[in-house]
Amino acid sequence: MKKLGNVRHFPKGAFLFRQGDSGGNLFFIQSGLVKAYYETLDGKEFIKSFVTGGEFIASMQATVAGNPNSFTVLSLEDSVVIDIPKQAVLNLVTDNPGLTDVLNSMLLKLAMKKERREYELLCMSPEERYLLFCEREAGLLGRLSQNDIARYLGITPVALSRIRRRVGFLMDRPPE
Repeated sequence: MKKLGNVRHFPKGAFLFRQGDSGGNLFFIQSGLVKAYYETLDGKEFIKSFVTGGEFIASMQATVAGNPNSFTVLSLEDSVVIDIPKQAVLNLVTDNPGLTDVLNSMLLKLAMKKERREYELLCMSPEERYLLFCEREAGLLGRLSQNDIARYLGITPVALSRIRRRVGFLMDRPPE
């Protein structure tokens, strides 16, 4: 993997890439934590995902279509990342047809993750989304700010505080 790209160190608060910039590189997070988010013209932030060590992140609009990055990626912790140029990825797949299956598998997993996320945002209540997040991402709870968790869930920090208080109350009650 290191042969494909450059190992880079991103301190907490550094941008891997920004929405609207050109690019298209693939980033493999070796260690640390980053968030991917969209920002509206009026500065409102919508968190797309959190990415931890052992995972990839890239703007498909930039990598595949050559468009500007459609979202921003910010380091939430000091992170070690392998920055793989777009052309290196394309050359690797062209030169090694067997890797097409690996790439397709990764893309299918990404599509399923996106479909699940859409379902959660459109069909589940904020409380259900929070409980599912706590179950699925328990390891991230202590690493994320309450504001980031709220933005990821699509709610305000005040609403998250109310949900946490209500859920905590329910969890403290003995079973009936």
